[in-house]
Amino acid sequence: MNPQMQNAFPQSNYGPANYAVSGEPAGGQPQNGTAPLPPLNPPENEHFDSAMEVAQPFTPEQIKQMRQALENTRKAKAWQPVRGIPRISSVSVDLSPGASMPVLRVVPGELSNLIVLDSTGAPWPLAATPRVSNPDLYTAEWLQGTHTVVVSTPSPYETGSLALYLEGATTPVIVKIVSGEPDGDKDRARVYDARLDLRVPGRGPLAKAAVMGPGKIALYDDLLQAFLDGIPPKDAKQVKAQGAVPSQTQIWQYDGNLYVRTRQDFQTAFDNTLASGDGTRVYRLPVTPFITLSQMGQKVTLQLDIY
Repeated sequence: MNPQMQNAFPQSNYGPANYAVSGEPAGGQPQNGTAPLPPLNPPENEHFDSAMEVAQPFTPEQIKQMRQALENTRKAKAWQPVRGIPRISSVSVDLSPGASMPVLRVVPGELSNLIVLDSTGAPWPLAATPRVSNPDLYTAEWLQGTHTVVVSTPSPYETGSLALYLEGATTPVIVKIVSGEPDGDKDRARVYDARLDLRVPGRGPLAKAAVMGPGKIALYDDLLQAFLDGIPPKDAKQVKAQGAVPSQTQIWQYDGNLYVRTRQDFQTAFDNTLASGDGTRVYRLPVTPFITLSQMGQKVTLQLDIY
């Protein structure tokens, strides 16, 4: 090829001589200047062990130990020096000079509900916000317009007092608050009042219609109180009744009298009675083979298997 033709057609990489054959780059040279990658070999054991240490730094047994240690930490955080046992009880308040104050038992982490009732068992609303002796130790939350006060404390070893101001009452009701009386040294169990019904002598603004004389209401009768709380004397014998016995009705015979605990209206003549905040009443009457109650407006007569 003469020089003029060579200048007209310069040498290039294109042409039959440079076509790829059998998948190899033309002319035996790598395309775009990139050399083929060498074949991959399996990693050495030391590299594999290093990767496993990063992916799984702890053995299954070590993970179990850490989980157990975490559970122990949670358990220790939730541990309390005393264990609260809830109780629902009621007490009659004596407002006369020299009388003892009612006691409200509280424990940390639990709420104690104080319910104020009059002698007929009707709610007695508060007229003003109650006061506690030390707001840093006790919290008294009044549900405004009601007869309920919720008391709580962060300390298990303190005492204080609470003043209640009732509608229409001339004197406040003072309640002793106690959070430091263990009932058992072995497991540090402590009974607290989940609900305490305070029966105040007299008729409140919401008093029920008088269907019985004031002498029938035995405010300070410890024996009636025991039956009302469902803790009768050991010698009391439970009486079986024949008929449609209303729910939550119990009958005992003790010391020559019958004691009937029920939420139904009682239509048999009785000597004394006592009520709690939920409507439960206990009646004391002479021994008789029949008693009559009223359930939803219907008379229910029960025959008793007296001793």
